[in-house]
This record gives sequence, C-alpha cells and structure tokens, in this order.
Amino acid sequence: MTLGTAVLLLALAVADIVLAFWYLRKKPKLRIICLILLSLIVLVLAGYIGLTLILVDAARNQPPA
Repeated sequence: MTLGTAVLLLALAVADIVLAFWYLRKKPKLRIICLILLSLIVLVLAGYIGLTLILVDAARNQPPA
C-alpha cells in the first residue's frame, strides 16, 4: 500500500466515524460497534503512516559508508 492510499483511507475512516456518530443515533449498540471498529482502523493506519515516515527518514539519513 502506498503512503497516499493510507492517508486517503485514514481520511475516509475519520469521516466515517463522524457519519456513524450522526446517522446511528437511534441504534446505540450498532453505533458503538461501528465506532470501535473504525477507531481500530484509524489506529492501524496511523501506525502504518508513522512507521513508513520513520523508515523513509532513516533511509534518507544513512551515514556515509
């Protein structure tokens, strides 16, 4: 997965959290399940993006051999 795809998926997941909060007000159990699953997706994507940025920075700043 490219970094741009991960950022796009992260933005969509955050937007879905907001939409789930607004549109599932009458179904609290379903809203809680959706919010938990989407929050886990956001955490995984944020970790992936963070690790990718750390590895790219490490590759750019290698000491000369």
